Amino acid sequence: MSSEGVTLISRVALVAVLIIVTALVRALVGPSRRRGLFMGIGTLGGLSAGVAVASLASRSMTMDLSAISACLGIFAGWGVAWLFARRVPREAS
Repeated sequence: MSSEGVTLISRVALVAVLIIVTALVRALVGPSRRRGLFMGIGTLGGLSAGVAVASLASRSMTMDLSAISACLGIFAGWGVAWLFARRVPREAS
């Protein structure tokens, strides 16, 4: 298998894992819309920060780091968003 095929398969596997982890995090957050909103904002903010870091780091490392950096950014965004979301009651709308 060529390196392009390995890259494609690894990215597909990464997307599948991210879908499962996102569903798990959503279940842990609970039914609250406000908590979900905080976590959604954390997801988008982390993704944006991860892609921004990847664009700067990819130039110096001469390889594409966008997928890995975006995933790490999402996890960091969830961590920051959870600090705010945990102050909202679990059953609140």
